[in-house]
This record gives sequence, structure tokens and C-alpha cells, in this order.
Amino acid sequence: MKRLPSLLLLLTPVVLACTPVGNRLQATSSPLLNEPTSNPALPVIDRFTLDELFAQDGGGCGMTLWHRDDGLRSQEYLFFNGLAQPSADAVALMKLNGEFIRFRRIAASGDEFYGQQTLQTFASPDDAIKLQVNVALGEPGEIESVSVEGTLQLQQNGEMMEIPVLGDAGC
Repeated sequence: MKRLPSLLLLLTPVVLACTPVGNRLQATSSPLLNEPTSNPALPVIDRFTLDELFAQDGGGCGMTLWHRDDGLRSQEYLFFNGLAQPSADAVALMKLNGEFIRFRRIAASGDEFYGQQTLQTFASPDDAIKLQVNVALGEPGEIESVSVEGTLQLQQNGEMMEIPVLGDAGC
């Protein structure tokens, strides 16, 4: 068997995951290592409650996502994308490094549901952070809602972290 040059190993992309640390998710990387290590090039993703979301003028109709490890229905969220209002665009929110960041949707494709699409891309106001939300539709809820499952990818400074998510969307 022929060995690959070691240079190719340096060019292999590293997939990042998230490790829960209290109410925060810290980027970790360890495809080749036994123990994950923090990645300071990426922000810490903080979980937030509905009360915090409504205090940011978010909430209501739209899609909420939580870390898949938090269970089938979590009370702490990672991401919210609201429905567009007649007088304004939709607002996507995440709490990064302790502060809420508002994201704008820059691309969307796939199946439409409750103002969302199954593949959506968002950018921070300064374009330094990109989010990609990729979900599959699950079972309909009791009242105008549908469950979703997929991934949330956060990209910054040439690094990427992928978070497995569950969520719901509706109005």
C-alpha cells in the first residue's frame, strides 16, 4: 500500500464539533486526536431562553433550533429565525460570546415551510460570520408547526464548526 505524503494531511479539512460547557457550546476539534481541544478562532455559542429571545424583539412565528444533545424539546435555544414582517426583513438571532447577534439571510433553497427553507445561509452585519442551516422536515405538530432536524454550521476566520440540531417551525 502506498503512503500518502504528509503534506496532504495538512491540507485535509478539519471538521469541528461542539462540546456543551454549562449553557455554552465551545468549538472542539479532534478527528485525529483522542481528546478535543478548544478553537479560539471561533466564537462561543451561548444558549438562550424564550424570555431572552423576546427581550431582543425576536420570537413568535419562525424557526427555533437547539443542540440535538439537549433532547427532543429543549428550553434553551441556539438559533431563531423569524418570519419577515410587511415592514421589515426576517431577523435571525444567535447569542455568541455572551451577546446577541442579528443575522440576515443571504441565500435559501429547498422546500419552503413557515417562512423558512430547508437550506438557508445567513451573514452577520459585518459579514465576518456565516451560518448555514440545513434541515429536513419531520412530523407536523399539533397546531401549525413542523419539527426539523439537521445541522447548523458556523464559519469564521477560515474555521467551521458544525452543530447537530433539532427544532421546530411554525406560527
